[in-house]
Amino acid sequence: MEIKTLRSAMAIGVLALASGYATQASAAPSFTFTEYGGFADMVAIADYSNPLAFNAALTPAVTPVYDTMSWVTLLTPQSSLNLVTVTAPTVLPFATWTTISTLTHNNIIIPTAANWGPQNVWGRFIVTDSDGAPNEVLDSDDPITISFVETPNAVCAPPNPVGSVCDDYFTFTAIGLASLPFTANDGSNWLAEFRFANLVNAIELGGSIYTAEAASSSIDVQVRVSQVPEPATLSLLGLGLIGLGFAKRRQLKG
Repeated sequence: MEIKTLRSAMAIGVLALASGYATQASAAPSFTFTEYGGFADMVAIADYSNPLAFNAALTPAVTPVYDTMSWVTLLTPQSSLNLVTVTAPTVLPFATWTTISTLTHNNIIIPTAANWGPQNVWGRFIVTDSDGAPNEVLDSDDPITISFVETPNAVCAPPNPVGSVCDDYFTFTAIGLASLPFTANDGSNWLAEFRFANLVNAIELGGSIYTAEAASSSIDVQVRVSQVPEPATLSLLGLGLIGLGFAKRRQLKG
C-alpha cells in the first residue's frame, strides 16, 4: 500500500513539474528590445562628449546625455568611459542572457588621484511584444550610479585582482539592475533579470569592478527574460510535494 501511495505521489509531483515546464516551453516569446543610454553631466573634473540625440519621447528628465565621459584634462589621451547600447529593435530570446549595453574603460596611468562620483549612467530598457498588435510591455529607465577610485601607482595596496600596475576600481549602486516583472500580450507573466558579464581586463570582487591600469577594459550588461509559472502550476507542484511527504511518512511508520 505504501509503495502504491508513494508511486501516486511521485506521479503527481512529476506531473506538476512537467506542467510547469510545459507552461514555459509552450509560450514562445515574441519579444524585441531596445536600450538607450548615456552619461549625465554630473562630475566636475570630467569632460562629456558625443551628446546623444534620441526621440523626444525617449529622452530622460536630465538632458543631454553623452556616450563618452573622460577625465584629467591635462593628459592626452584622457582616461575615459564609453557606453554603447542596442538602439535598433533586436530579438530578445527566451531564457537566454543577452547583451544590451557595453561599458568600456580606457584606463590611462594618471600620476595624481582622480577619484570621482557619483555618476549616473542613464538607461532606458524597452521590451515590445509583437504577438498580435505590437505593444511595449516593459519600459524602465532606472539609472545605474557609479563611482571611481584611481589607485596610487607607486604603492599598490591589495586587493589587486587583475594584476596590473595598480588596478583602479568602480563601485555601482545598481538600482538599474534590479529584476523587473512584466506581462505579455497574452496575459502571461515574465521576469527580466540583469547582470554584469563578459568582463575583459576586469574582475568583479566584493561589490566593486576592478579594471587593469594602462589597458582597455569592458563590461557587458545583460538581460534574461523568463516566464513566471502560473499559480495553478505552483499549487499542483505543492500538492505533489505534500503527497510525497505523506507517502514518506507512512513508509517510515511501516
